[in-house]
Amino acid sequence: MLRLIKRCPEYVSGYKDYCSEIYNNQKALSYFRPTNPDNIDDDWFLRTKDWYDKKEKGLIEDQPVSFHYWAIDDGKFIGEFQLRTEFTEKVLNDIGSIGYAVKVSEWGKGYGSVILRLGLEIAREKGMEKVLLNINENNAASIRICEKFGGVFKDKIKTEENEILRRYWIKLQ
Repeated sequence: MLRLIKRCPEYVSGYKDYCSEIYNNQKALSYFRPTNPDNIDDDWFLRTKDWYDKKEKGLIEDQPVSFHYWAIDDGKFIGEFQLRTEFTEKVLNDIGSIGYAVKVSEWGKGYGSVILRLGLEIAREKGMEKVLLNINENNAASIRICEKFGGVFKDKIKTEENEILRRYWIKLQ
């Protein structure tokens, strides 16, 4: 059964494999950009732990409060989920309040829906009334998943990188 867990050292190898699969797939990389796998070494988790802890407390300048989870199914790394609880300019016009991705080799197995469902539960627990998903206009799978969970299309925006994003609001009730 898939679950979302906080980042932990036990799954760093699986995270690196996931990142490698995305970096080796141009389509996936155009939708979501995780950590460059070349930067993940034996010390990576400890080296980045303080930064992620500070992000959860809103202590990183120019970064929204954010929570990072890994999706694990039966001990296997499947993907990740990110929740940003502040609607900053960057959240509204670039990254959205939710970001999630599935390991390329696990695409088409329903994991995206489960990750988003569990992530929406976390957003509710954190007291959010709505979330914003900014989805690459070519990512049909993520658009379908968002709409399945009540995502209401707001508009299209163009990022500084000339990427067209479809913005969807999901109300959490």
